[in-house]
Amino acid sequence: MLNKSTTIFIAAVVAAVAQAAEVQWFTSRSCDGGSALDYRNVACNTCIDPDGDWYAVEVTGIGSNQAVTAHNQHGCTSSSVVGQQYGNICLEAGNTALRSVYVAC
Repeated sequence: MLNKSTTIFIAAVVAAVAQAAEVQWFTSRSCDGGSALDYRNVACNTCIDPDGDWYAVEVTGIGSNQAVTAHNQHGCTSSSVVGQQYGNICLEAGNTALRSVYVAC
C-alpha cells in the first residue's frame, strides 16, 4: 500500500506528463522551419482552436497511446475530423485548412 507522500508524488508526475504537450501551427503545408503559433504545456483532453487557417500542425511531448485529431472547423467537433494519429505527429492540411486540434489523454 502506498503512503500519502508517495501517492502525491505519483499524481504530480502523472500531471506533469499529461500537461507536457506542445502544439505548433504552421502557415505552410510542412512542419519544417519555424512555427507561426506555439502553445506549450497543453493539458490532455484539450481543444486548441486558434483563429485563422493553418496548413500544418505539430504535436510533441505526448505518449504513443495519446490520440491527436485534426479538424477543418473551429471547436474540435466530431463532424469536422480530417485526420487522427497517435503520439508525436505532424499533420498537414489536405483540401481544406486546419482550424483546430484535439489532444486526448
